[in-house]
Amino acid sequence: KKIVGEAAAQKAVELLDSIENPNVQPNQYNHGKNRGLTHIEPDEISYNTTISALANASKNCSSGVHLAVDAENLMTRMKKRGIEPSSYTFNSVMLVWGRSSGGLQSAQRAEALLRSMANPTIVSWTTVMNAYALADSARKVESLLNELEQQATEQNDHHLCNSIVLYNTVLHSLGRSSDDDAPTRSEALLQRLERGSSYLPKPDFISYRLVLTALEHCKHPDKALRARSVLDRFLQSMKKQNILPPLLQDNIQEAFNSVLTACAYTPSNASVHFRHEAARILVETFRDMNSYDWPGNGEDGNTKRNNGSIQESYTLFIQGCSHLLGSSPCERQVLITSAFRECCRKGLLNLVIWDKFCKFVPLEIIRSTLEDHLGYNIDHTFETVTVRFEDLPQKWSERSTS
Repeated sequence: KKIVGEAAAQKAVELLDSIENPNVQPNQYNHGKNRGLTHIEPDEISYNTTISALANASKNCSSGVHLAVDAENLMTRMKKRGIEPSSYTFNSVMLVWGRSSGGLQSAQRAEALLRSMANPTIVSWTTVMNAYALADSARKVESLLNELEQQATEQNDHHLCNSIVLYNTVLHSLGRSSDDDAPTRSEALLQRLERGSSYLPKPDFISYRLVLTALEHCKHPDKALRARSVLDRFLQSMKKQNILPPLLQDNIQEAFNSVLTACAYTPSNASVHFRHEAARILVETFRDMNSYDWPGNGEDGNTKRNNGSIQESYTLFIQGCSHLLGSSPCERQVLITSAFRECCRKGLLNLVIWDKFCKFVPLEIIRSTLEDHLGYNIDHTFETVTVRFEDLPQKWSERSTS
C-alpha cells in the first residue's frame, strides 16, 4: 500500500526514531531486533530528509501546526547530537511553519527562526515572506524587504537584493492581500523595478503577471486602464527576454485575459467615464489579442496556443460586453454576435460560451446568427431557445477543451 502525505511523514519520523534509539521499543522497522541499527548514527541528511517529509505533508494539511512543532523538535534533536543545522535545515523548518495554516503566529515563529540564523539565504528570506503572505500580512512582507535592502546598503553587499525571486515574493503577497491599496503598492514596486538601479533586478514575466493578477481582482474603478498599461509594458519587455515560445505564449495569453477580466468586472458603481474606458479597453484588448503575432505558432497561427485560455478570453469578452454596454444594446449585440461567430469558426465553442450567448442576445439574433452566418438550420416554430449545445455542429467545438 502506497503511503503519502502526513502518514508518510509520520513513518519517516518513526524510522528516524528507530535509528536514534534502536533498542528502546520494537516497531515495524526493527521488529524488536537491532538488525544492525545499533551502529548507525543519524546524520544531517537523516534529519533534513525527515523534516522535508513534514514540509511536503504540510502542503495538503488543513491545520499543520503540529507538523511544524515536530519539524522544529527534530532540529533541536539535531543540535543535541552535535549536528549543526544548515541553512537548508532552517529553511525546511520555516517552510513547515509557513504552510501550517497557523496564521500570523506561525509566520512570526518562522521569522524568529530567521533571526536566529547566522547567514540566512535568499531562500530563507522568501520563505518567511511567503509565510506572512499566507497570513495576509503584506505590509510585514514589504517591511522585511525594506530591512534587507537597508542592510545591503549599509554593508555595501547587494547580492541578496539582486534576485527577482525576492521581489516577486513581495508582489505575490500584495496580490493575495486584502488591503484596498495593495494593487497600487504592487504597481509602484513594479515601476521601481522597471526604472532599475545598480542592484535592482529587472522584472520578469512573473513580475508582470503578479501585478496584473492583483489588479484584475481589485475593486478600483480605474483598474481596466491600469491593467492595460501594465499589459503594454509587459508585451514590450517580452521582446527582450529569451523565453521558450510555449511558456511565452501561455503567459501572454493569461496577461491578455487579466486585462479582459479587469474590464469585465469593472465595479458597477464606477463612474460613466471609467465604464466607457473599460468598454473601450475591452474591445481593443480583444482585438489586439486576436491580431497579436504569437511567437512559435504554426502556419494557422493558433494550434500551439492553449485553447482553454482562448476560450476563457471569449467568455470574458461576452461577459464584459454585457456588463459595460447595457446602454448601447445594438453595439453590444453586434460585438457579442461577432465574437460568437468567430469562436465557432475556430472550433472553440463550449457550453459556457453558448449559455452566455443565449443569455445576453435576443432570440431573433440567435436565430439569424445560427442560420444566416453559420449555416445551421433550425425549427422556425420554436419560441424559446430550445437548441441544445450537444445538437450544434461538432466542428464548432472540435478544438474545445471543455
